[in-house]
Amino acid sequence: MRSIVLCLALLASVAACESTTDPFIGFGGTGATAGQVSGNWTFTLHQTGCPSGSLPDGQTLTAHFDVLADGTITSSTSTWTAGTASGSISGSVNLNSGVTTPPLALTATTGSAMELAGTFGSTGSFSGTLGDPRAGSFPVFSSCNYTTTATKTS
Repeated sequence: MRSIVLCLALLASVAACESTTDPFIGFGGTGATAGQVSGNWTFTLHQTGCPSGSLPDGQTLTAHFDVLADGTITSSTSTWTAGTASGSISGSVNLNSGVTTPPLALTATTGSAMELAGTFGSTGSFSGTLGDPRAGSFPVFSSCNYTTTATKTS
């Protein structure tokens, strides 16, 4: 009996110390690290009833994220491209949950921007929405909202 109690105490102690996004025997496992979000991503966009001039359904948007240890995205080196448009990315990711907080700004020309909201997973996945325009900005393409999923490519 004493051995069982000792073993359970040791297991609980190790599980309580879990601070990575990779679970240990089912404990932990939420969010994503800066390293897991940093890198190249491909987002697939799906229209939710958009006017002409919008990106077509199934359009891909590629992005490169450089994320600091606190979840801040380095806007000087984080970029996106969709069709002929491109620009910088700013904002942050809550590394405890993987959620973009607030939505990331995908800026194109002065005054025009889109916003990306959703959750990055520790397995190189993303699920969320892309809104054009970002609140308080002009549209990059045309006023449209997209659902999007993404995978990390490198």
